[in-house]
Amino acid sequence: MSRKFLFEIFLIVFVINQSESLIHGDVVAPTIHPISLNSSVPEVYKKLPLVGKCCPLGEILTLNDNHKASCSAINSTGFLSKNNVFSPLFSEFNATGFEAPGDRQTIFAAYIGDPCYYNRYMLEPKESLEDEHYLLRNGSIFAPYEKPALLSPGVNYCMDILENVGLKTIVCSKKDELEDTPDYRLIIYACGLLISVPFLFLTIVAYCITPILKDAHGKALCNYCGCLIVAFSTLALAQLASEHISNEVCVSIAFIIQFSFVACFFWLNVMCIETWLLIHRRVHRDQCYWEPKKLFFYYSIWGWVPPATLILISMIMDLNPTVPSTYVKPNFGSQSCWFKSDKEAMPYFYIPVGVLIVMNLIFFALTARDVNSYQRELDLRLLARNQESDRREQKMIRRTKKTLFVSIGLFFIMGMNWAMEMISWWSGGDPLAWSAFDMVNALQGIIIFGLFVLRRPIQDIVWYRIQYLRGVPVDEPEILNIDLRMLPLSDIDETDNNQTAEQC
Repeated sequence: MSRKFLFEIFLIVFVINQSESLIHGDVVAPTIHPISLNSSVPEVYKKLPLVGKCCPLGEILTLNDNHKASCSAINSTGFLSKNNVFSPLFSEFNATGFEAPGDRQTIFAAYIGDPCYYNRYMLEPKESLEDEHYLLRNGSIFAPYEKPALLSPGVNYCMDILENVGLKTIVCSKKDELEDTPDYRLIIYACGLLISVPFLFLTIVAYCITPILKDAHGKALCNYCGCLIVAFSTLALAQLASEHISNEVCVSIAFIIQFSFVACFFWLNVMCIETWLLIHRRVHRDQCYWEPKKLFFYYSIWGWVPPATLILISMIMDLNPTVPSTYVKPNFGSQSCWFKSDKEAMPYFYIPVGVLIVMNLIFFALTARDVNSYQRELDLRLLARNQESDRREQKMIRRTKKTLFVSIGLFFIMGMNWAMEMISWWSGGDPLAWSAFDMVNALQGIIIFGLFVLRRPIQDIVWYRIQYLRGVPVDEPEILNIDLRMLPLSDIDETDNNQTAEQC
């Protein structure tokens, strides 16, 4: 009878002693010996596993309304569960390597506190293989893609439970990393983007109020400028106010930037196709062409549907939790209001843009071939007979070349900046080394306004239209007598005025 009584007493005492360490899910909370930051490990703890912990014992990380992490007591965030027990996996390391994923320890020491003096970022091994890392028993974290690859506890990192998420590793940014990307460059770039916006808007207005400019080429230019307005405005907002916007807004801005920039390249491709068709029809005297409204309808499908499809794929991959982490995801908002890295941007941005750049180069080559072959033929005719019709065609060829040069210039302004970024990524260079290309890209609104509005005869045509709308009497410019350097060739056909085009 006495033995049974003693056994029951022993069992009650054991349950009471373990009640503070047992939690839901049959997970036992370990015994943690705290160590202050900037202090050495006590001799009595040197044989224990070591780790860096961001928050004091009994607290975990929580996100506030601005999505900034702070420490909060566990009791204030709800009941204990296996998701808020600080029990990391420790990996053994020896000459043959280390074991993964490691084992839990019932007793270990921990540096308590946030060691980061500058910015910090979270490792997401489930989202990116580059964030793969392992905690060793000596407290170091082995992260093969980080620099340095070994992160020291209480110096380079800390770990803790993020509310409703689980155990996360926070890595400290170094001071020299912050100095590599000074804020003033981003501010100057954002200001350049904002300066371009009103010029792009004025270009759209000029073409919309002038009927003679509203052909397929002019409408494609307006769509191109509209996409740039949205892209430049949201990109400048993301760079100037990234610290003050929520993560949800940041992700939304990233999707808008991706869609608008990709749509810009598709409409630039439409302009290249239209330029080739105009010149091809003139050089080869092709009288078979589509009706302008029907042609622009197909252009609109090509300009909007592929970018919309790409953005839907990006949203599914980024926002759908059922998509496996082994797939390449955009990871918008993880580090900025854009892709997490160039690796994530490759399938969703750089590859589609690269394909369009190659297509534009092919169209330019075909156009240049048509112009050069026709130039040689015309030179021979001028030597043989030198008739008035031949001289008119010679003038048309000069206008054709100027139109081609404008299209090529616009292509290089828009395309070469992104091409330089891809080259920099492949070569491992510093992206900031291409700041000059970035500024040219940011100020392209001014360049577009100068090329397509301020150059004559378009300047005279637009000014006449403005005065006409204001009710001011002014002589209409004689378009046929003006050197049409920038005017799309489809509006005026001096050599085929008396011929009827066949509708295809």
